[in-house]
Amino acid sequence: MANSGRECSAAEISKEKGPPRRPEFEALWRLNQSCNYRCEYCFRSGVDEYRQAEHPECGKYRPAQIAQAFDYTGKTWRIHMTGGEPFLYPDFVSLAKALTARHHISINTNLSTSNVYDFADQITPSSVHSINASLHLAERQKRKDGLERFIQCMLHLQKKGFNVRLMYITYPPLLSRLKNDLTSFRSQGISGIYVKVFRGRYENELYPAAFTKDQRALILSAGIPGDERAILQGETNFFGRQCVAGSKAFDIDISGNLTRCSAINKGYGNIFTGRYCFDEQASPCSSLFCNCPYQGLKFTQRKTYEVLSKLMRRTFDAFLPKSKQGTLR
Repeated sequence: MANSGRECSAAEISKEKGPPRRPEFEALWRLNQSCNYRCEYCFRSGVDEYRQAEHPECGKYRPAQIAQAFDYTGKTWRIHMTGGEPFLYPDFVSLAKALTARHHISINTNLSTSNVYDFADQITPSSVHSINASLHLAERQKRKDGLERFIQCMLHLQKKGFNVRLMYITYPPLLSRLKNDLTSFRSQGISGIYVKVFRGRYENELYPAAFTKDQRALILSAGIPGDERAILQGETNFFGRQCVAGSKAFDIDISGNLTRCSAINKGYGNIFTGRYCFDEQASPCSSLFCNCPYQGLKFTQRKTYEVLSKLMRRTFDAFLPKSKQGTLR
């Protein structure tokens, strides 16, 4: 547990009523391990012990207890729910309803379960930051009408007013069909499409570093956002940057244990038991490798880092021959 910061207990209860305020804190909550898909590129497949069944701690606390745990912090949270497949969590819709009474949620999902429609009918869209709907084409094609059901579910969520995004992963075997797929999805009414850079191994090559020049041009032509450009270009070293992880952003595991982030396993207590300690201010990232660059890109202070990087490049250039200047990255 951190030495600095404020220790909290369940006695500190937020008294505020009404709809959720703007989020002050963020959490990446890996709320379960069970998943009904077996994607060959899934980075969790070699980590999660209970993908076939479910982790014994999953569902230990009732939805109302979990919501109260976040309420007791006195802060409004944006809770990024991931798994596993979050919609397989016991009574997931009740959990989402309890959390969105005072907080905001976002969900990483494959949209393959029937309770997605219950969620759409019962949850207020304004309390849901985003639904990141990963397509997983190979798994969809194994199931009868798999792709059609996915599109129907996307369109239903759109109609209900949710910010739902089709996540298309640039897995190397899919690149030949990337443009046609995106055109097809848009023609069917899908408005939110997010092209996600593949990270992982394929045929003993490590990506995104292994993408060829032509593959990179193809991916860029698909209109990827800034964070994905940074990942494609390998700009994911955050060592030394000031980061709000540990003070305003955390990872939470199935049992409720708080850690600084996905790369740094520094403990901050347990949110479900009401005993934890948050750092009072941002602190430098101490990880030489970031296994979740989305956290690094979001929670670190980029401007200071970029100014220092430019200064360092100019300093090194001053000692290099003109032919070599500008080569330091």
